[in-house]
Amino acid sequence: MRRLPGLCLLSLLLAACVGEIGEDAATGEAVIDWDTLPPVSAPDPELSALPRREAQHRALCATPRGDSFWQAVCAAPRPNITDFSSLLRVAKLDKDRAFALTGNSTSLVKRAVSAVNPRLIVFPRVTEMREKPAEMTALGFVRGEPFVEVASRDLSTGDYNFYLFTFERQCDYDGSCDLASLLTEEVEHGWTAFSVYSEEDVENTSLDCRSCHQPDGHGTKKILRMQELEFPWLHWFPQRFVQRTESDRVLTPQFLEAHALDAQYGGIPIATIRDAIDEGSGAQLEALLVAEGQAAQPNAFDPRIEAEAKAGSSSPTWEEQFAVSLAGDSIPVPYPLVDVTDPALRAARTTSYLDVVKGAAPRQSLLDLRDIFSADAKVKVGLVPPPGASGRAVLTQLCSRCHDGRGNPALSRAAFNVRNLDGMPRDVKDRAIARLQEPATSPLRMPPWRAADALPPAELAAAIEELSK
Repeated sequence: MRRLPGLCLLSLLLAACVGEIGEDAATGEAVIDWDTLPPVSAPDPELSALPRREAQHRALCATPRGDSFWQAVCAAPRPNITDFSSLLRVAKLDKDRAFALTGNSTSLVKRAVSAVNPRLIVFPRVTEMREKPAEMTALGFVRGEPFVEVASRDLSTGDYNFYLFTFERQCDYDGSCDLASLLTEEVEHGWTAFSVYSEEDVENTSLDCRSCHQPDGHGTKKILRMQELEFPWLHWFPQRFVQRTESDRVLTPQFLEAHALDAQYGGIPIATIRDAIDEGSGAQLEALLVAEGQAAQPNAFDPRIEAEAKAGSSSPTWEEQFAVSLAGDSIPVPYPLVDVTDPALRAARTTSYLDVVKGAAPRQSLLDLRDIFSADAKVKVGLVPPPGASGRAVLTQLCSRCHDGRGNPALSRAAFNVRNLDGMPRDVKDRAIARLQEPATSPLRMPPWRAADALPPAELAAAIEELSK
C-alpha cells in the first residue's frame, strides 16, 4: 500500500514524533514512554473526564478479572501494542482465528457501517463440532473512530466482560487528525499509547456496552450479539463457507473495489479477505455463538425476510420485527435488503477514497465513507425516524436503547425514561428539550451522533411538543 503523507505513522522510525522510546527487554520491540507524550489536543468529549494511559491502566488492573483479555493487557510488563496486528497478537487472535465483515450493523457504530466501510469481527475459530473454545476474546472494529470493542469470557465464571480499547497517534497531539487519518489504513498503524476502559467505565456514555449486551436489564446476564444468526447471513461477507450467498456476491466486490490499494483491514490482509473460503464468514461467527451457548438472540433477524424482500415488495416478517424496535422493545432489526448504500454516494466515495490513497487527490478532499446510506436505509436502520412519526414515537424509537428504564438506576441518564414520559418530572423534560436542540456537533446532542442522525425539523418539533406536555 502507498502510505498517505503528512503523519508520523511508525513510531519506530521517528522518536521525535511521539516522545522518548525505549526497548522491550523481552521482545526487542521499541516501547514509547507514555509519560513523555504530549496531551491529546482534542479528546473524545465523552471520554475526556476519564483517566487515560498509565492512570487508566492502573485503575483497570487494580480489580482482578478472570477473562483472557484482562489477563493479557494487565500482564507485567505491560504489552506493547502499536498497531492492529499487535493488538490481535495480544488478544491471541493472530493465529487459529476466524473473521467476518458486515455491511450493516445495529451496534453503537451503526452510522459508520457499510460494505465500503464494514464492521469487522475477529474471533476464535471453532471446530466443525462447534466445541466451546478454551478461551474466547473477540474484537469488533470499524474505521472512523480510534477505538476497538472487545468481548472476553471469564475463564472461571463463564460471564462476558466488555471493554473499549482506545488508542492514540501522533495526529492526536498536533491536531492533524482528519478524515484520512480515521478512514484509511492509517488508523490501524502508528499507535503511541492506549487506554482500556471497562464496561463500568463507559456505562454512562453513548459507548455503553451493556445497552446491547445486557438486553434484560441491569444486573442480568450479559450476552454476545449476532442478530443475523442463520443462513443466509444477509449482510455478512465474505460468505462461501456453506454456499456463496447474495451478500458475498454483492458486498464483497464493493469492499474489494474500495480497498484495492489497501494492505489490510482491521489487521486482516485484503488478500485473505478476497480469497477466504472458511476463515471468514457469518457462518463461522454463528458457529462461535452456538458453541458459546448464545444461539437465543433477542429480535433475531428472520431468514424469511430475504426471500420476501427480494420479491420486490415489503417483507411482512421484517415489518413485524421493525415494529418491535419502534416500540423500544429491542435494538433495531437489520435492514431487509442486502445493500444499505445509495449507489451514487457509494460510487463517489469509493472514487474519492482511491484517489486520496494513491495520491491522485489531496487528503483534504476525501469524502466521508460513512455518509453513504440510502434514504430508505436511514429510516429502516433507525438513523432517522419514519416521516411523520409522532413525538412519542420519535422519542421511543431513538432513545430506548439507553433510556428505557432497564439500565443502571444509579446513572444520571436513568432519570430520562422514555417508557415513563407521562410521569417524567418537568425539569428532566426541560433538560431533554435543551439537548434535542444542541448543535449537531455537540457531545450533548440528543440523540447522540453515534446513535442517530440529527432529527429532521418536523420530527424534532414533534418530539419537543411531546416533552412540553
